[in-house]
Amino acid sequence: MSNSHSQNQPPRRSLPYDAEPGYYEAGKLWLYGNVRLLHGNKAYVAGVCGLPSHTKAELDGLEREAEEAVLRGKIIVTGIHSPACQRVAVVPLRWGAPRIVVFSGGFFYHLGKDLSQEPFRAARLWRFQWDPKTDLAISLRAPEKLPTFARHNPTVDRLIQALAKGEHPGLRSPADPLMPIPLRNGCQPIALRQCRAILIRAAGNRCKV
Repeated sequence: MSNSHSQNQPPRRSLPYDAEPGYYEAGKLWLYGNVRLLHGNKAYVAGVCGLPSHTKAELDGLEREAEEAVLRGKIIVTGIHSPACQRVAVVPLRWGAPRIVVFSGGFFYHLGKDLSQEPFRAARLWRFQWDPKTDLAISLRAPEKLPTFARHNPTVDRLIQALAKGEHPGLRSPADPLMPIPLRNGCQPIALRQCRAILIRAAGNRCKV
């Protein structure tokens, strides 16, 4: 294999997606975080897509819509490229619920060099650090790439909608090879509560939550 060909290939993933970013070739997406959310009960707030020209009242309404979805057990899929997206992205943090966040740029730009910071100021007021065990970051761009810096981003909007509707190519089937991701430390998923797997450790014939 030539060096030029190797340079054009995404690096192979050596750790789980919640431990390091990886390229998921079937979906042509970069992923970092809790990939199980992709097969959860997802929703998006349609009003965040499109031109970022919302009034304060409209932003308040989008936030309420996101909150209602979270309280119904939905996993919010949103971006951060506009004020409306950011208002929606904060809502799951207030309730300790998981999110799928679509970035226009690479993970190192949005989450910092150590991939640990929340991607915008309002989110950091609710949670200081990004939690890859809870949330999932998705990008079409490699981790070191810059974002578009555009508050109107139709490409990201379309990806948000496709992910929420389960229509993104390569991520449609529950039998997708992305799932299940093996768990570590002898833990097994036994239930789904508030859209998150609750883990137990097997100890002989007895299990403790």
